[in-house]
Amino acid sequence: MTQTLTLDIGPMAHGGHCVARHEGRVVFVRHAIPGETVRARVTEGEPGAKYWRADVVEVLNASDYRRRHIWKLADSLRAHENDRLPVGGAEFGHITDQHQRRLKGQVFRDTMQRIGGFSIHDQRLPLASGDGEVHVHDVLSDGPYHGLHWRTRASFAVGAEGVLSMKPHRSNELIELRGMPLAVSSIHESGIFGYSFKGAERVDAVAAGAGAQVTLVVHTRAGLPAPEQEALTERLLQLHQRAPEVANIVLATSQPEPAPSRARGGARSAARQGRTQRSGPGSRAATQSAPRPERISYTVLAGSRTITEPLPLPLPALTAAGTDAAPPRLTTVEIQPEDFWQIHRNAPSCLIEAVNTMTQVPQGASVADLYAGAGLFTAWAAQLAGTEGSVLSVEGAPGSSASAAQLFAQTPQVEVLQAPVEAVLKRLTQRELILLDPPRTGAGERVIAGIDAAGAREVLYVSCEPSSFARDAKSLLGRGWELADLKVFDLYPNTHHMESVALFRAPRRR
Repeated sequence: MTQTLTLDIGPMAHGGHCVARHEGRVVFVRHAIPGETVRARVTEGEPGAKYWRADVVEVLNASDYRRRHIWKLADSLRAHENDRLPVGGAEFGHITDQHQRRLKGQVFRDTMQRIGGFSIHDQRLPLASGDGEVHVHDVLSDGPYHGLHWRTRASFAVGAEGVLSMKPHRSNELIELRGMPLAVSSIHESGIFGYSFKGAERVDAVAAGAGAQVTLVVHTRAGLPAPEQEALTERLLQLHQRAPEVANIVLATSQPEPAPSRARGGARSAARQGRTQRSGPGSRAATQSAPRPERISYTVLAGSRTITEPLPLPLPALTAAGTDAAPPRLTTVEIQPEDFWQIHRNAPSCLIEAVNTMTQVPQGASVADLYAGAGLFTAWAAQLAGTEGSVLSVEGAPGSSASAAQLFAQTPQVEVLQAPVEAVLKRLTQRELILLDPPRTGAGERVIAGIDAAGAREVLYVSCEPSSFARDAKSLLGRGWELADLKVFDLYPNTHHMESVALFRAPRRR
């Protein structure tokens, strides 16, 4: 019989759960709010374990900041009433918008103290308020929205009957969907929910620029027999005809990657895995112990192989000295739908505005953009530095790097380099500004040491993971760098995730 506990809920911890105690043992409780008294069902709780995990099934004393969950399938209370688990991905949906951001600010501050070993209060930061706290900024200004319809990208599992599904937290159970309210309306209201994708393992939906058209990347099951793949292909073509909003459909099939030779392994193979396998702490060990990587082939069934994302550069085109005409204005970038791009529909403009207000890039400046993706920040730096400047754009994933190379083909001040960041640390010398936007694993000690040795004036660090940022910030601060500015943004409403942009200034010894 599943154990149910009555718990007084303590503070919010990083990861989307609150901390409570039961008979001296720590219990990580999801779907709670600090200060509540709840009944929680234990989801992981071996008798000898140091801690247990639990989901709230009844609220005995509710917080003033509790609201009816914005998504029925993700609501732990309603899930319990229907004898199932809540789907993951909206673990803060029961908390009012403003209080979500307040709790995220507290978690960010505590993570800096616990992992980074420094206090936000002790930094000389131009914080927005006089209380010295980290305030997480909302990035949607079009009225109350309760954190809905912001995702331009969503990935779904496919159930046994072929219907798009999602998993509960730390579970392999599949729950069928009839919509995805965190996704932009073009995805949420499209004809993909309830449709049969039988034969597929995963379906990725993308609405480029948060527009009306949806692109699907349909990943087939490994070893799918030819007749079943033909039937899946036929149904996908019917979907394209039946639902005009599904403008592009790409079929992704995989087979084991040939074993790399001793002379050519490592970075190139890892780069094929995309953004989540970029260089960083633990990535090499993970690659060594993981199964042989798969080679994925993509077939366009309908529409286009690429999508167009807008570049938020509200700046005038710069004219080089001694010339009469300005260079072509960088307004859009062509990328493949499986490659990395910011998920929140307002994230590109929000982040560009943040870096643009934190630092100045004069004409003729020398900049490095690490983990550059398809070139969002490279485009910003190139436009400001002008043709007399120099921007090095480094990305390990071949698809994203190819998109960047195409984007900057007529921008002579930009050099696009497809390589792991660790392989180009010596190229960072004499760069005045180094910008990095690493994956969740962070940059790691080797990259931080290389950045420190490069002699840059400033470092802009964009992060989607507070714990890895705290570790890298600790390394920079330990080398004498100063944390000069910091902003945290709610780019993932109704989840525990957040994005930060930090400016570090070089040690005074330089």
